Order: sequence, then C-alpha cells, then structure tokens
Amino acid sequence: MKKHVFVALLTILIVFVSTTQGDAKPFYEGKVLKIIVATKPGGGYDYWARLVGAFMEKNLPGSTIIVKNVPGAGHVIGTNALYMSKPDGLTIGTFNRAVGLTQLVGMKGVKFDFTKFNWLGSPNSEIYSFMVRSDIYKNLDDVLKADNIRLATTGLGAISYITPLLFYQMLGQTNYTVATGYSGAESEMALMRKEMDGTWGSFESLKAVVDGGFGTCVVLIGKKQPAGFEKVPLLKDVIKDEKNKPVVELLNGLNIVGRPFAAPPKVPADRLKVLQDAFYKACHDPEFIKSAAKSEKEVDFVGPDEVDSWAKSMLSLPPDMVKLIKKAYGID
Repeated sequence: MKKHVFVALLTILIVFVSTTQGDAKPFYEGKVLKIIVATKPGGGYDYWARLVGAFMEKNLPGSTIIVKNVPGAGHVIGTNALYMSKPDGLTIGTFNRAVGLTQLVGMKGVKFDFTKFNWLGSPNSEIYSFMVRSDIYKNLDDVLKADNIRLATTGLGAISYITPLLFYQMLGQTNYTVATGYSGAESEMALMRKEMDGTWGSFESLKAVVDGGFGTCVVLIGKKQPAGFEKVPLLKDVIKDEKNKPVVELLNGLNIVGRPFAAPPKVPADRLKVLQDAFYKACHDPEFIKSAAKSEKEVDFVGPDEVDSWAKSMLSLPPDMVKLIKKAYGID
C-alpha cells in the first residue's frame, strides 16, 4: 500500500514539475525590445541597428524588435536616452564611438557614464576616411593648400567632429571650417550638392561618393588601405611627429570598435547574458554576413569584453592628451 502511495505521489510530482516547466516562458517571448539609434535614419549606425535587430529577433523567439532614432548634439541626446532607460533588458542602443570623449572633456549636457554601459559588442571594425569633392581636390596636398575647406560633421559628440579638429591641430593648420548638424547620410549628400567641400566618415559609408564620381579619398585611418585605395595615405604616414603619436593611436583605436551596441547600466545579469548571446549569434549568422556583404559592408565582430576595456581606456587618458582634446573641442 505504501509503495503504491509513494509511486502515485512521485507521478504527481513529475507531472507538476513538467507542467510548470512547460508553462514557464522565456523572458523575451511576447516582449517588445527597442533599439535606440543616436542619429537620423539612413546612415551606417541606422543600417547596422536594423540589420542587428532583424537577426537578434530571430534569436529571441516570440520577441518584436523596433528601432527608434533619437538624433541630436552629435549622438549625445540618444546616448543620454539609452543610459537613462529603464534597466529591464528591453532597451539597447548604438551611438557614435567617439561620444565618450564628450564625458572626458566635461561637455555640458552629458548625462551618461561611458564606463557603466553594459556592452553587447560591435558587428564590425571601421576604416575611417577623409573624403573631399573631386571637382576641386585631387589629393591631400590640394586640400592642405586650400584657402579654406568646409567640412560637414554630425555634431560635438561625433567622431566626424573631433577627428578633423585633431587632424588640423596636429598639422598646425587652421584653413578649415566645421559645420555641424549633418546626420545619417546627410554629409554625403552635402558633398554631392556641393554645399560642403569635405567630410570625415566611415569608408564603407562614403565609398559610394567615390563610386559616383563626386568624391576623392585623401586620408585613411585604419590598419591598412582597402583594395583599390592602396595609394591613399594612412593617418600614421601623414602625422609623423612623435609628440602626436598618442593622438594617432587614439584615433586608430576609436575605429577598432566600429559600431558599439550597449544596454543601460544595472540590467539583470541573466537578461544581459541573453542579449549578449543573441547579439553574438546575430553577428555570426551566415545570412547576416551575406546581407552585410550585399551592402558592401564587412562583418568583423568585436566582443563585449574588448569593448568594455576600450571604453574604460578612453576615460583614463593621460592629462596631456585630455588637454589636447579639450583644446580641439574649444574647452578650457
């Protein structure tokens, strides 16, 4: 009798556990996950966010992922919005990789701590380029001899803003004018409309300007030149003064983490792990890589630990470099 009772109780227990486990749904099933993009639609950050979102959704069954563009102040507004989002694992975002420098120099309006983001990684590394109008300039010598070159940039928090300032500062030249407010693909359009003379930006985004006959690439920042552009000088070959070597290394480093993705601070560890796994799987999906290749973009995954180390190193630069960057931003 006791044996029968024990078997019956054991059977009930097994059924109860199985039923309970069957009813337990993954956290993201039925949830809406938002990706904040700190710039307007149409540019590289927006492209990668939409591609990543589509493939993360595939790896978070039952979820819906939407993209929300929050432009302004050179990515600062969107980065603030992400940082202050509810840490429930339902908001992630991507922003300009140089935006952390605005915190470093103490710029007004910065409400985030770059070192406290929860990083997912980056789908790629970047080659950065200085692109100018081909109807005026044929090479870098032409650019440096110009009376004045009008440069289109996103805004104060963007790498397209700080790079030309540091570049000309290292060369000791002032024959340039910087205009802000060109988000997404607007910089390329400004060159094509001839309202601006040049811009700094991702090579993969600006290559179309060259292909269309509107632009000439005169400087590249990266490990090596891409195929077909072997004669374009690298930044390290243009800036040769040893005192400027740390700045050249900083600019090179900024492009290793091409399009950083992050979640706000204090996201529960289990949900962050799910997000990081989904991001990793998305970026390594053969269809993801194929889709990027169709848009002439290369996947070169950078993991969350490497991004975290990079972010912390940016906020711990030596005082002389901070002083140089402040000068570039016009901050005393």
